[in-house]
Amino acid sequence: LMSLPSQQLDRVAIAFSGVCAVHCVLVTLAAAAIPIWGLAWATAPAFHEWFLMLVIPLSLVGLWAGYRAHHRRFAATIGGLALSMLISAVILRENAIIGVVGESVITLSGAALLASAHLLNFRSSRGQRRHAHG
Repeated sequence: LMSLPSQQLDRVAIAFSGVCAVHCVLVTLAAAAIPIWGLAWATAPAFHEWFLMLVIPLSLVGLWAGYRAHHRRFAATIGGLALSMLISAVILRENAIIGVVGESVITLSGAALLASAHLLNFRSSRGQRRHAHG
């Protein structure tokens, strides 16, 4: 993972955020039909935990690599806030503080914010590379 350039990590992280958003929307819209389709695993609480196990290290490495390349804190700060939202959504749902809709709203917001952080990181890294070669 560390051998991938920051921009590649940001691209993968943006794709993960998109997958997360699609998953949340589809699960919310198709909740009644999922047991019929045999896709109950996609609504399992553990699904978000598994997904976070991929997203957290990928995002941390990508945002850190970008920061090291361009030394701009904004993308890393936004990314940290977004990761906190994603983690909080799982914790709040598991402790029955919020319901499925609340979890979906927080998760979608966090995923969008995380994708934005990686996009900022990507653009900053690209701009830094352009200035170094120009």
